[in-house]
Amino acid sequence: MQYYIELTLLSNEDASPYFLWSKVYTQLHIAFVEQADQHGKIVYGVSFPKYRLIQQKKLGYLGDKIRIFADSVEALERLNLNHWLERLQDYVHVLSARKVPEHKINGYATYFKVNPKLTIEQRIVHQAERRRISIEEAEEHFKALDLTETFEPYINMKSQTNDMSFRLIIGKKRIDEANIGKFGSYGLSRTSTVPEF
Repeated sequence: MQYYIELTLLSNEDASPYFLWSKVYTQLHIAFVEQADQHGKIVYGVSFPKYRLIQQKKLGYLGDKIRIFADSVEALERLNLNHWLERLQDYVHVLSARKVPEHKINGYATYFKVNPKLTIEQRIVHQAERRRISIEEAEEHFKALDLTETFEPYINMKSQTNDMSFRLIIGKKRIDEANIGKFGSYGLSRTSTVPEF
């Protein structure tokens, strides 16, 4: 990933950051889908430079920036973000494509879609059914585990195909080395990395 475009949500009294993320990310997803291959994969990866998990407050934070990475300026131009974000120009600032500053890279990360977690009670019932054991045995199994909660940030989305609302929960994992690959239609992947700087 050699080049990137950075988008910044602009603070606005009329629209909360959560509302803006929903609108902006919906448009990004549509732009990504337009560029997908026959397997639904894309060459664009995203990062959230201000992403934070604050365990004490049980809070996940995306921040107000997103970077979209690709291997060339031409690939970024093919996204045609000015077209897709035209209705949101008062709410988002889009920088032109830039070269990734290699001297500022401080590692790599994967940003990925997190599947909603079951509650402890749901997990106990699920394990009991799956392993064909009693609820009491399943409870004993979970007592032995360290079940720390995480509070990944999310974006409220609406499916374009069936009009259903859902939370796009976004996880992050730091990785020591770059791993080049493709991404899903949200610019997310559990294995393909983007540079952090």
